[in-house]
Amino acid sequence: MSKQNKKLNIIITCSFQNDFIESLDDLKQSNDKLKMDYLKSQEMWIKYFNDKDVDTSQATVEQFISWLKESTESQDDDIILSYHKILEKYKHRVHIDYDESKRLWQGGNLKKFLKDLMVKGSKALNDDNSPEEYQCIHLRDWHDQTDILQKGELDNFGLHCMKGTYGAKFISPLDELIKKHHEFNIIINSNSLSSFAETELESVLNTIINNSGSSKNEVNIGIFGVITNVKIFLLAFELMVIHNFRNVSVCGDFCAGFTNQGHFEGINSMANILVANVANHDEFRKIFNIKK
Repeated sequence: MSKQNKKLNIIITCSFQNDFIESLDDLKQSNDKLKMDYLKSQEMWIKYFNDKDVDTSQATVEQFISWLKESTESQDDDIILSYHKILEKYKHRVHIDYDESKRLWQGGNLKKFLKDLMVKGSKALNDDNSPEEYQCIHLRDWHDQTDILQKGELDNFGLHCMKGTYGAKFISPLDELIKKHHEFNIIINSNSLSSFAETELESVLNTIINNSGSSKNEVNIGIFGVITNVKIFLLAFELMVIHNFRNVSVCGDFCAGFTNQGHFEGINSMANILVANVANHDEFRKIFNIKK
């Protein structure tokens, strides 16, 4: 079967990196009683990064905990949040919270889907008679502290996904699969809320579509990643409204927000404002013909 007769499927993942979604399941329980509710913890976390007496250039959660203890010694005992819960929620300033982490990783569905996607893509690539073609694009935060154009985001969210660091690496299941199947996986660095501005995404999409003999009306695009109500929503908007792609599906089960509330706000906005096709895990597999 010629390439021009194959159904083109493009899967785009967004910011599947350690600083955003690394699994929190390995965190150890602690009896250390530091008590504070979630919103208060968030307020203190921001204050920590704005404290001129604190060196945050190499900040860790453990350093934050020590600072927090000193800052809250005189406060009441009825504030409730354990050391472990703070680690869960603030592994990194841009990390999704613990409830979202549990939802995203539960059941191993995400890891299994990534593996099945790569197997399917590899088989299709090496089978001339396959009716389908798969291309995967992985958007990666890749920040540079010396770039003045990135200062606004880094000031707002703190240092994250700094190029070459562990936090900027793709989560291990995805990182390993990209290396194993590099022939149909493309990495694109993105350093703003827009996935198209100052990136190669538009030219890469055009090249893939032209090489396949397909068109914007025919190509099947699937997206998932973080953050649901921020970068995923904007990616769906740009694909559908700015660049006129007709067939865009979002896998809601594989998207995550900073909180559950933010996630569902993003899902509702994509479904009701953009009228995007928001699918669950099983529906997404059917759309792209990726069997379990």
